[in-house]
Amino acid sequence: MNEEGRLVDFLGMEYEEFPSEVSGEEEIRWLGQPVIYRDYPMQTGAVGATIERPIAYWVPAAWSEVIERLRLHGVEMEAIPEPATQLVSRLRLVDPKVASVPYEGCYRMSAGFEVERREETFPKGTFRIPTDQPLGDLVVVALEPTSPASFFAWGFFPEILQQTEYIEGYVMDPLAERMMAEDPDLREAFSRALEEDPELAGNRDARLRWFYARTPYFDDRYLLYPVAIEGRLD
Repeated sequence: MNEEGRLVDFLGMEYEEFPSEVSGEEEIRWLGQPVIYRDYPMQTGAVGATIERPIAYWVPAAWSEVIERLRLHGVEMEAIPEPATQLVSRLRLVDPKVASVPYEGCYRMSAGFEVERREETFPKGTFRIPTDQPLGDLVVVALEPTSPASFFAWGFFPEILQQTEYIEGYVMDPLAERMMAEDPDLREAFSRALEEDPELAGNRDARLRWFYARTPYFDDRYLLYPVAIEGRLD
């Protein structure tokens, strides 16, 4: 045992090394015989991040592929028989990025996250997946979007990057004028945003979206991670 890892017996396959005429370097030839490598160093690595373990995750029934994959692993879950209201944390993506090339057939995703506390009513059929179960660690790794091994990181939720609602300029322009007339602080905030962000100032659509995001008509589910978290404040 050492600080970087521990020594284990590793069941592997016997091999030999040989000088390759093709590559010009040493290559490996597998011999097809099982062998136990004694006292093999197992590197544990360093902790990258820690989170408070939640009580449960709430997964909408629409994400059937996620549910099915968890079931295949033997994860315990319950499809609620009636609508249920629960105080939960929701995570909204900040500056999401999608890989430009696939990796193992998936386009990996990454993002920062902002926490929103909400009291939500979940419809019948929503899956509540507790972490207090034999595979609780797997549940956290798979459903916590900050985990590099999560379903989110592997690109299982691309729909949340698509804004399904929008507003036309001929509607937004007079509405924005009225909003600024009724709220001088909003007018001041818009002027300040234009000064601080040249890209916003020079982009018609971005300027309209700036106001649209401050109306009650804005798509509240845009960039919202669809899995709710029960029992964690941040």
